[in-house]
Amino acid sequence: MRLFVKAAVLAAALTGAAHAEPGRLVIAGGAVSRDNVGVHGAFLEHVGANGRIAVIPAASGEPAQSAAAYIETLRGFGVNADRIDIVRLAVIDDDATPDVDESAWAANATNPDEIAKISAASGVWFTGGDQMRITATLLTAGGAATPMLSAIRGRLAAGATIGGTSAGAAIMSQTMIARGDSLAALTRPLLTGEASESEMDGGALMVAQGLGFFHYGLVDQHFDRKARLGRLTRALAELAPAQRLGFGVDEDTALVVDLAQNTAFVAGASGVTVLDAREAQATVSRRGRFAVTGVALGHLATGDRIDLATLAITPAAGRAAIPRGEGYYNHAAQSGAGMALPNDGLEDALGVELLDNRVSDRLERVSFDGEGVGVLYVFEETSESFSAYGDDATGAGRYTIGGARFSIEPVDVRIRRSRP
Repeated sequence: MRLFVKAAVLAAALTGAAHAEPGRLVIAGGAVSRDNVGVHGAFLEHVGANGRIAVIPAASGEPAQSAAAYIETLRGFGVNADRIDIVRLAVIDDDATPDVDESAWAANATNPDEIAKISAASGVWFTGGDQMRITATLLTAGGAATPMLSAIRGRLAAGATIGGTSAGAAIMSQTMIARGDSLAALTRPLLTGEASESEMDGGALMVAQGLGFFHYGLVDQHFDRKARLGRLTRALAELAPAQRLGFGVDEDTALVVDLAQNTAFVAGASGVTVLDAREAQATVSRRGRFAVTGVALGHLATGDRIDLATLAITPAAGRAAIPRGEGYYNHAAQSGAGMALPNDGLEDALGVELLDNRVSDRLERVSFDGEGVGVLYVFEETSESFSAYGDDATGAGRYTIGGARFSIEPVDVRIRRSRP
């Protein structure tokens, strides 16, 4: 089903500390500020005033420091430290704790004392780092759930809140993006587990097994700042057609999921991009060059909601629909590449250059490497497109966008310098 926007704002708001069954996911895109009320408040809301919180620092290269930093964040929101347990699960030693070797925690997913911390928790938080470290500790070598992962899933089913940032967001879906950047993901073959270290550092895409808390699609994080639209689109092509839904979460932002109601809303500073590639047509050449047509594209800003069963989007209160053909802007979209182009962020590109623009119904952006191997992104307004605009809580103007069309095609670029 194509992305679209409902006419009315949802009447019911999530309230209080009463738990639904199953619980809530707080999928944060990374770089979450300590004073981000939207993201941290969404996590703490359903934990309750007396609920225990388990912090899992397995992803971090500095696990003790990572856990301590999140505890300080929670204390800033009034959580007493005696309600917080650090789950001793990690694969790397932290130099800040010379008396403790955190790498010795690698097998603790079977440790009854550590599992007991999960069993007592109303909220579980995964810190950032490398998502492969999380799955290496919580999945067996054969990909089965360890006792600790089973305990986490049990708490979620009983109404607990599971949250995570950056790597802690990547592990939420059944299939996860393990590494890669957009340009290499679209122009090089996928990596496998047998890839060399140099290949790992080359930016090509690798997908792996995640933990499967979020079963509505594939999650990506640091989305807009690291320009990950291409890599998420490419990763979707590795899934079965019926599963090709992607959710790209910006930094300092979270997708907050109510599993009982099959709904979600955006909290924090930025937005979430939603890709529907279930009816898209994708091809990959022998050299790894990727092309796709027919992807439906939407963008949710802070306060927007989405029905995860239908992909119906409801704008935040105060964000008014922009009638088709009556956009605020009236200029030809500036297509091309590079730092000289305005509105290079996805939300403003789709809003200012396309859907809130009376002149343009097509926008092109091109990216290429030093050898001229590149891709052309094409964004189009369609009869199903919808946009809304209004200020968020900080007074910043934000767009809600649904039903745009997106495609990628490989290109080769040749640059010839000219004298002035």
